[in-house]
Amino acid sequence: MKILHINAGEVWSGIEQRILFIARYLKNKNIYCAIAISPASPLWRKAKKYGIPLFPLPIKKKKDFASIRELRRIIKKEKINIVHAHRSTDHWIGVLSARFTNLNFNLIRTRHNFTPIPKNFFNHLLYLRWTDHIIGVAEKIRENLEEIKIPPEKVTIIHSAVDLERFSRKRKLKKIKGKLLIGMIGRIRNHKDYPTFLNFCKLFLEDFPEADFFIAGDGPLEKEMKRKAESLGIKDNVHFLGEREDIPEIISSLDIFVLTSKIEGSPAVIKEAMLSEIPVIATKVGGVPEIIEDGKEGLLVEPENPLEIKKAAIYLLTHQKDKENMIKRAKEKVISKFNPEILGRKTLEVYRKVINS
Repeated sequence: MKILHINAGEVWSGIEQRILFIARYLKNKNIYCAIAISPASPLWRKAKKYGIPLFPLPIKKKKDFASIRELRRIIKKEKINIVHAHRSTDHWIGVLSARFTNLNFNLIRTRHNFTPIPKNFFNHLLYLRWTDHIIGVAEKIRENLEEIKIPPEKVTIIHSAVDLERFSRKRKLKKIKGKLLIGMIGRIRNHKDYPTFLNFCKLFLEDFPEADFFIAGDGPLEKEMKRKAESLGIKDNVHFLGEREDIPEIISSLDIFVLTSKIEGSPAVIKEAMLSEIPVIATKVGGVPEIIEDGKEGLLVEPENPLEIKKAAIYLLTHQKDKENMIKRAKEKVISKFNPEILGRKTLEVYRKVINS
């Protein structure tokens, strides 16, 4: 069995972290697993540290014929059995490499986000006929796939995992004396809904003027969000940290972690906060309710509702026993259900099923 992951992304996100976890697991099992990505991707540097085989494959568009030719060359030379795609662009590159050549390999796609798949002829071919198996990162994605008539036996749900060792450490940033710290971590993009987070910050400061807020991550909307913080009059309390390597230390320094996303799959970042024993407030979207049961491992709120987030934050600050119980149950759940060993083992089961079918 020889596996090749392909990925058009040039960022570090939950997708790239998932690929690295799987590649490391398979390497430890002495199963060949390579990654074809742009050398500009942070995944290239991180995978290289673990000795994962790498092939340069910058993918710019769905009909990137140079990438198609190069992918075909890699598959043929390395005798790849399974190509595993993760984004729409590389999914099409994989399909075009297979369907219009005599190469014989299985194609798997992981759907990472709960975004509707347009019901059209080409998507019918892409998912139903040209893809051998689909992995969804949350049960909610299975429902999405059922809408375009994907048979249940062709779909496997495997949640994302977190680095148990890295996020179990108790290292913190230097605490700002007397400050209450609330934070959000992730790419500053539309679906993360940072405007709602900033509106919550404004409301929260009305009752807790001593609070400070961290936003860790970069993205296309970073400048716009900085302008919004200034227009709300809260720029001195909201700290944009940019892209950081010390995410475990940042999370461990928080009093409350918040996720305001409008769309999600199985976000690793809330599991990282749960593992770090930081109470979580998250929107009940996508696969989030499969990770957090409201009131049990954290608090869930409706999307685009900053007032509800404020009420949830005040509840955590005023109900210490409930908060401690949530923290305890949250950490236990992550360790038992969302660890890299489970992700790797279940993904390998899919590979074996596809090859033997």
